[in-house]
Amino acid sequence: MQKLDTEYLLTTDMENTRIIYETLAGKRVSDSHWTKTKKLMNACELPMDKDGFSVLINLRKVSPRYFSKYVEIKDELTNLGRELLPAIGLGISGKQFLELIERLQINPNQGTVSRWFKSVGGFKSKGVYSKQTILPIIATALIYKSKDQSSKLNKIGA
Repeated sequence: MQKLDTEYLLTTDMENTRIIYETLAGKRVSDSHWTKTKKLMNACELPMDKDGFSVLINLRKVSPRYFSKYVEIKDELTNLGRELLPAIGLGISGKQFLELIERLQINPNQGTVSRWFKSVGGFKSKGVYSKQTILPIIATALIYKSKDQSSKLNKIGA
């Protein structure tokens, strides 16, 4: 009897987390999508709650092709977040963002920066971007840097 109760609670808990995810995503997801999402959440060590799913969904919106690189940049992003949160305050300008990514040794072309900001109405150097808007874009920039570095290593055969 105890085993059945435990299995029921685990099943119910997983169904509840799936409902949270689907609510935030705004759509019903297939079983295979949900299985992949759970594996990705575990690999990224994101909590299976509203906040964790929000991070996943926002980063997928900004960088759908390279989100799998999140695992590689997670620690760097966490350390950078601690350093940047006080500096960002309520938001930063586009010019400050460009200075920040230059300081992080990220050198994308103009089109790449524009693509990162596409979901927020485009990039404007004098525009001010809120903390909620800029943090996923900074994560995307770090993913870009990680991808760029690994492709350079592949080219030289390292």
